[in-house]
Amino acid sequence: MRMLFIHCDYFSYLTTQPTKTAERIASGCKRCAFKDALVIFLTAEKYDEADPDKVVEKGVQEVTNVSKQVGAKDIVLFPFVHLSEQVGNSRIALQILSNLEKKLKLLNYSVDRAPFGWEKVFSLTSKGHPLAESSRTIRP
Repeated sequence: MRMLFIHCDYFSYLTTQPTKTAERIASGCKRCAFKDALVIFLTAEKYDEADPDKVVEKGVQEVTNVSKQVGAKDIVLFPFVHLSEQVGNSRIALQILSNLEKKLKLLNYSVDRAPFGWEKVFSLTSKGHPLAESSRTIRP
């Protein structure tokens, strides 16, 4: 899994159209905005299919480490297929993303997840500190 972390003063998105892999969403989930959040752009890769549970476990560790470093308790998970050329199966990718969300919520993080498989317009303002942007690559 590839992860791009951006600590944002402000982040918003608007879903525009579904792709062939789009999950069903409620109408209230089509537009969201957040202040002072750690936004994580994520791409599940073919490598992750070998052990999705291990990828989630390592993903939780990375998110908790980065969130502690930057002091963020509000997390936005943003599916972003463009981080890899080795994109994984969409069903497994959604499973990884959903399980990551659930496990972070169990750790008392406030977690929002942008809809999987939708084209989206987004806007962000990142914070200017040295740890505001970072990336991770996770392998099972």
